[in-house]
Amino acid sequence: WIGEHDPNNNNGWIEWDVPLGGELDEPMVGPEVNEGVMDDDDLDDEVEWLMAPVTPPRATMTVSSTYKIGGPSTVIVERPSSPLPSPRLFVPLTVIENLSTRLGNLEYRHGVLVRKMEDVSDAEVADSITIREIHHRVATVGEQVQVMGSQTGQIMSRLKEIETRVQQVKSRVDTHPSGQMAVQGQDVIAGSSQQVQTLQTALHETELQNQQLRTRVTEMESHADILISYMLWMEERLTVLEKRLPGPPLGP
Repeated sequence: WIGEHDPNNNNGWIEWDVPLGGELDEPMVGPEVNEGVMDDDDLDDEVEWLMAPVTPPRATMTVSSTYKIGGPSTVIVERPSSPLPSPRLFVPLTVIENLSTRLGNLEYRHGVLVRKMEDVSDAEVADSITIREIHHRVATVGEQVQVMGSQTGQIMSRLKEIETRVQQVKSRVDTHPSGQMAVQGQDVIAGSSQQVQTLQTALHETELQNQQLRTRVTEMESHADILISYMLWMEERLTVLEKRLPGPPLGP
């Protein structure tokens, strides 16, 4: 028997209830040793074999693949271990409501920004149309100023011609002797005087017309300066709008 059945044997060594080589009622007689056959080495091996500790075999358990329904399960089922625990996150309802409110506010602000972008785009288009109209008006005014300048030049040339004719008439009147003029008759003098008066009247009207034209030219130049200043301001505003908005700039 193995020593684990003996309550007084705690060392796990082998014990024999029956003496070596005899029965229970027989006196114990030592075994015969053939000294010629067994030497000291064999005796040491026998002693080591008898004194060696006994390691009890591990118990094996066969688990059946079928289980009885209703009975308590005593089998521990091993599952593959996971390095991370199963995620279980509890989110309070107030946090969800707060996130929903913030999401709604962001959507509202996005809509407002989109409307502002549309308004700015409409204003930019209107400004570009206004600038095109201003360019056209400035070009028209410039053409009118050029026409007025040409007309003024023509009037000045006519004035010079009239002044030249007046001087010629005066010189003719001065060169005629009084006696000779009396002999030739008073008709020539009267005709010359009438011609001088006509020329003077035409000269006065020409000067008045010239003054009116110059006044008109000055007014048109002032109006053109105002339009050019407004055009430059609109171009600066358009440049600012182009910097604020993404995308390529608008054409002229």
